[in-house]
Amino acid sequence: SPPDGRAVGILDDVKLALEVADTGQERAAGLMGRTSVPAGTGMVFRYDQPSEGRFYMYRVPIPLRATFIREGRVVSTVVMPPCPLEDPGACPTYGADGPFDTVVETDPGQAPDPGAGDLFTLQD
Repeated sequence: SPPDGRAVGILDDVKLALEVADTGQERAAGLMGRTSVPAGTGMVFRYDQPSEGRFYMYRVPIPLRATFIREGRVVSTVVMPPCPLEDPGACPTYGADGPFDTVVETDPGQAPDPGAGDLFTLQD
């Protein structure tokens, strides 16, 4: 079982221990300040309604892969490089190819490397 406060997610047949961000405050903080995301771990962002929100990498010193999911299937993925700028408004933003209800962030150098249509399940 995953560490306290984590959920088990399976993305493209890879099992992940995911920190859950399902409040606005948790989603806003995300993985800011993390210097690594170990293999087999990540963060899952959950939304009550389909979202077309965008993500940025302000104060995130490592690259991340964002996998955008709707109703258990991958919509699209994007690798987001760090943004070293002091002004968060100057950092580029990244979004999905369509509405999503879940986002999984992982280390892009580690599995999984999902594609559109791949399955995602979350076990609370």
